[in-house]
Amino acid sequence: MDTPPILSKSVLLVEDNELDACLTYNVLQECGTKIAVEIASTAEEGLTKVRSRPYDLIICDYRLPGMDGFSFLKLAKRIRGDMPVILLTGYPSQDLEAQVIHHGSSTYLRKPVDAQTLSKVVRESLFAHTDQQTLNDRTIVA
Repeated sequence: MDTPPILSKSVLLVEDNELDACLTYNVLQECGTKIAVEIASTAEEGLTKVRSRPYDLIICDYRLPGMDGFSFLKLAKRIRGDMPVILLTGYPSQDLEAQVIHHGSSTYLRKPVDAQTLSKVVRESLFAHTDQQTLNDRTIVA
């Protein structure tokens, strides 16, 4: 069964490598009919964007100039704790995987990530976040 298209979602991509950013952007454009993608090339730029508006999903590289992905993740979660985050890294390790869980990243993917895997994880993250928001918005009447 195919997953229905995602409509009107926003994604912040924090990636300093221009080629990786371009490839990820292209995959995101194929994920659904209306995904608005904003790109930040540094963690500081990403934090500025997070402060200015909520996103449905953040995709962040682990190795960024000036601040690593975990530091960015901690600060972004303080600003808007409800956003799911996918952390990408080209330098995987068991220690890093443990830190990912500890720091609250929704998902951890190793680079290079194939388009099909990234698309699937993005769609799942966006739908899970939407479902959780729907549950949080419901009022229980006794």
